[in-house]
Formats: sequence, C-alpha cells, structure tokens
Amino acid sequence: MSLTGAGRPRERIASASVNASCAIAGRRRRVAGAATVAVVLGIAGASAAPLASAATVYCSPTGDYCLGAIKRGGVRHLTLRTFSFSGRIQVCVTTPTDRTSCRRFRLRRDGDIWAFDARWSAHFPNDGPGTYRARFRYGGSTLGEPVAFPVR
Repeated sequence: MSLTGAGRPRERIASASVNASCAIAGRRRRVAGAATVAVVLGIAGASAAPLASAATVYCSPTGDYCLGAIKRGGVRHLTLRTFSFSGRIQVCVTTPTDRTSCRRFRLRRDGDIWAFDARWSAHFPNDGPGTYRARFRYGGSTLGEPVAFPVR
C-alpha cells in the first residue's frame, strides 16, 4: 500500500475526504468549491492506476452528494452521502466479466444528511479478480460518474 503526506494510506485519506467533503449540515453548506472536489478525486485517482483512470470516489460539482467504493478495515463499502434527496436509490455493480447486478436501498438519516453504506460482498456477486464498477441511480437518473474498485 502506498503512502502519502504524513504517512497515511491513500485509501484512508480518500475515505476521510469523502466524509469531510460530504458531511453537509442542515444549512446546506456546499463543498468548498471545485478545488476541494478536485483534491478528493485527485487523491482517489492517484491510487487508481489499474482502474483505467476511474475514481473510487465521486462528488457532484455542486457538492450535493458524494459516492464511493471505499475500503475500511479491509472491507469494501459502497457509499452515498447527500443533503439533497431522500428515499430509495438503486446501486448496480458490473463485474469484470460484464455481469451487472442491481439492488435497491433506502437512504437513512445520518445526522443532518441522508446516507447509504453497504458492504459490497454482502449484496453483490464476486466474479473474481479485476475491476468492478458501481453506478448509483435515484429517481430514474444516474448519479454522477461510476466509481470503480479493484478486487484481487
């Protein structure tokens, strides 16, 4: 695992950045501009060489929501955090063999925001090593860019 800055693993920095940039209060604070989103994506993208330039984290340009495929404690989690909408979302994961599985999840209140967090392995098939891609949908529309993650 490569290290950055103060010797912390990149994955942990990316996870902390998603939580920091998406911990949006009820006053509808925006992410501190496109520069913050670029930093979040830059950090996540820096470790994504085998992912063909796909990021493990995506935040909307307005900061209304952030999506992620974050590894915490060795376990891959698919996440979404938002203050803009509530209700149900659909998450579709495409395996390296191009098999796609979709599941619906309810956003749950997490303080002043709505959030979704689920272990990838508990809800989606593992087709072996390769790059997996997760797409998030809300109200029939795709949210942002797909997030990708490696499985070894």
